[in-house]
Amino acid sequence: MSALGEERVVVIGAGSLGTVYGAALARAGLDVQLLAREEHARAIQESGSVTIDSFGERRQVPLRAEWRPERIEPAEIAILLTKTPATQEALDSLAHVRDTARIAVSFQNGVAKNDDLAAWSGPASVVGAVAMVGGTLESPGHVRHTMNGPSFIGELDGSSSERVDRLAALLEAGGLPVVVTDRIRSVEWSKLVHASPTTALPALTGLHLHQIFTTPELAQLYVDMVREGSGVAAAVGVELDDWGSLFPVRTIAAAPPDEALALALAHGDRLVAAGMTEITVSMLQSVQTRRRLEVEAIQGYLCREGARLGVSTPITDLCYRVLSGMDATFS
Repeated sequence: MSALGEERVVVIGAGSLGTVYGAALARAGLDVQLLAREEHARAIQESGSVTIDSFGERRQVPLRAEWRPERIEPAEIAILLTKTPATQEALDSLAHVRDTARIAVSFQNGVAKNDDLAAWSGPASVVGAVAMVGGTLESPGHVRHTMNGPSFIGELDGSSSERVDRLAALLEAGGLPVVVTDRIRSVEWSKLVHASPTTALPALTGLHLHQIFTTPELAQLYVDMVREGSGVAAAVGVELDDWGSLFPVRTIAAAPPDEALALALAHGDRLVAAGMTEITVSMLQSVQTRRRLEVEAIQGYLCREGARLGVSTPITDLCYRVLSGMDATFS
């Protein structure tokens, strides 16, 4: 194994969130390369660092960036953060990296991401992960770190491992809180079940996130979609839970209908009270800019798994069909 300062990381698809993770690992002492869009990568190349605004503190973090995948050097740690429609093209462009990747981690939405990585670098390299971290690309070379929730990581088979503990320590050394868990599949599925309505409903209505939860009719749709997703998870054999920093999907799924709706509405009230009234979810941003949607990784995956396992998902299926039709018109 390379010494700490010599170990190399590649962040594949380094937009705002990927840049936050790359900067954290660079601050922890690793040699970090970002594979990013050309404008962002050029700005970092010219300055030799990225600017991170993090809760009142501005940091200049030295790292490297590139937009041409053939110029990315082999790395021991690969972190995947492309939008899911771009995953396969990005991985195919980095065939020269996969043989050196000892740890491959995706913080993308959905759960199929692990299969994508396993097909690329082998199942033994893949570590499960979920991000409750937020970032906004203010301008090329400049990212604002907007949410500092935990990163959940763990071995997919539920075992403990030195490599997971070490990756957690590196992220924490770079300023990102981490929860190591032996139930990472539960975390991934819990986030997927929550993400299904919280991406679809804003994308279809054009509303901010808090409006989904403060409007009773839409909050009820949120509850109904969580219940559908919970049924699929149960059929797969994954137990959802009320993970910290994630919405309590297990409680929502199990509560009597009136109580479940009241919980969703109360969440909307909390968002308003906290001043969080300008949250435009990523799928709505993609609709607004007519860019490809992550519908296949989220709603599409739940619908396909539901159909395979005989679990009815009528509301999710309707949302999926409308969103996939919209997606087909985007470039």
